[in-house]
Amino acid sequence: MKDLEAALARVLRRGAIGPAAEASGAAEQAVTAFRRQLAALREQLQSLNAHLERAQRRAERLLAKEREQAHERASLAAIPRARLLSRSMTLEGSPSERLRVRRVRVGDPVERPYSRWVGITHCATASADVRELWERLLTFEAGCGDDVLRGFPATILDVPGATVSIVDGSLRMTPRLQPQQRADVVGVPRCTYDLAARKVGNFGHWMLDCAPQVVALWKVAPEATFLMPQDAKWFHAATLARIGLDPRQMVPWDGSQVECRRLLAFESDGRTGGGRPLSPLMELRRLLAPTGASPAGGNRRIYVSRRDAPKKRKWIVNEPAVEQLFRSRGFEVIVMRDCPLDEQVGLFKEARVVAGINGGGLTDIVFSASGTHVIVLLSDTLIRWYAGGGRSVWSGGERGGRGQLAALGDSPRFWTHVAATFEQPCHSFVGEDEMPLGELGRFLDDVLAEVERT
Repeated sequence: MKDLEAALARVLRRGAIGPAAEASGAAEQAVTAFRRQLAALREQLQSLNAHLERAQRRAERLLAKEREQAHERASLAAIPRARLLSRSMTLEGSPSERLRVRRVRVGDPVERPYSRWVGITHCATASADVRELWERLLTFEAGCGDDVLRGFPATILDVPGATVSIVDGSLRMTPRLQPQQRADVVGVPRCTYDLAARKVGNFGHWMLDCAPQVVALWKVAPEATFLMPQDAKWFHAATLARIGLDPRQMVPWDGSQVECRRLLAFESDGRTGGGRPLSPLMELRRLLAPTGASPAGGNRRIYVSRRDAPKKRKWIVNEPAVEQLFRSRGFEVIVMRDCPLDEQVGLFKEARVVAGINGGGLTDIVFSASGTHVIVLLSDTLIRWYAGGGRSVWSGGERGGRGQLAALGDSPRFWTHVAATFEQPCHSFVGEDEMPLGELGRFLDDVLAEVERT
């Protein structure tokens, strides 16, 4: 009897435990599913929160931009003949008329590390004054405290219904409350009224200073008519045609009054100190050399001769021997005046190394890829020329301050700065007016060895 009762108890216990275990398992599964749903909900909430934070930041940026534009418009409307970023511009009209003027920014801020792109530098001159000037320049650079070249976006005044003219060398703009019936959109680069004719007619100044202004205006209004300096050169239209600007859009202007539905006047190129307009220059480079950001793929070695330069600008008295030295190292010697623009572009795009005496002949590195090596030769006369007059800060022995590195743009390191902007290593050799060929040859071999390593 006792055995039967024990057996019955065991059966009853199994019958009760089974459903309980099943219920417990179902509950655990439900809890696990709930936890998964809760985790998914938490992820959705986190994603939503991140989205809201991004939206808030965008809204804050837009609000800040609107506030900045409102402040700028108010400042432009506040006083007659408002102070602009360019001293050679005058904005007239009543406050209500000037309130309609907008300031448009074109391009991106540019920040380039400098010393990273400074290659081999060798001072071989025996002239004590030049050696001192060169050391002074290097000391100035080292003392700037900020190893960065900076450029800021260009600014353009967008003036609806305006009249524009040049009066005493200043661009005079008058907005109108009543829209003009004319359909013209007119752009005026600053080089039209605020740059010496000899610079506008110089290929180097045109490419580095003037063409970037037209590009900035063109990006705002591709359909505009551009009022250009009267002494136009063949390369003005030729270079701008490469970005898609119709030469018929470039109209020589004598400064007489022009009425237009909309006026775009180039105000500031964003340069700091005496440097180059880095942000507009990079916009030009992107359009002229869209593959310029890729590593250098060509293997050509180019030496740019200055044999066609004016006598007082040749800088080196034994250039034929210098040219022969470069030929012996596999360089092609070219004279830019004898080379059509399309051929120049092709040469510099395929170059692995570009060399030459400091001067406008090196301008075409704008077409060369990032990583292309640049070799600049500087003579005693050239260093003294840079140091003379009011051209320089560095020659006075003053130490630089934060952000003053760009003030060396009109210095013997001018092309080093331009090359660094394009992420091209730049090597400098300083010698007498009669270049010491032995030291120059050893320097060149060192540079070419560095090129092979990179």
